[in-house]
Parts: sequence; structure tokens; C-alpha cells
Amino acid sequence: MLKRFNVLNNENDQSLEGIDYSILLNLEQIVSVKTINIMYRGNIIKGFWIRMVNGKKYKATRVPNEINMLLGDENDLTDVEINGATFNGESSEMDISLQ
Repeated sequence: MLKRFNVLNNENDQSLEGIDYSILLNLEQIVSVKTINIMYRGNIIKGFWIRMVNGKKYKATRVPNEINMLLGDENDLTDVEINGATFNGESSEMDISLQ
């Protein structure tokens, strides 16, 4: 199934007017999607690193809503137990002694 993504223009090409452009990607050909911060002309853009089965990689500035919802839905994930303490991902810090 094809869905529209907006991917970042080549960062080395300063002559391009827009930051990104639309592209159709087959959702069945996506291997992984990861949230990232992208440095673009001295600014940080929240984006996505998309890897395809053919090895191509894209830095996307916008993705379809269903992918964004999958990445942000913590309810589908289990908690992690480390040394008897539970970490559920709500906090970015873990004050757990490894002794």
C-alpha cells in the first residue's frame, strides 16, 4: 500500500527552495522507522529515519498518521524489569544500581 511521506532534500544542496518534498513509499517495503532529530541549516527538526528493504534510507520530516501513532503508543509495550525495579518508559532516567 502506497502512502505519502515528506522526505528531506539533500542537505548539501543549498539551492533548493523547500525543506522537503513528497514521495510515495510502499508501507510493505519499510524495514524500520525511528524518530530522530535532524540538523538542517543550523536548526533542529524532529523527524524520522526510514529504512527500506532495498537498503535505501530516507530522513522524513512527515509520515502518515498511522505510523506516527504506532511510534507514540506506549500502551502496546511491556514494562522492563531491571534488578527487581520496573521501568515503563515514562521517565528518561533510571536510578537503578547495578550492584
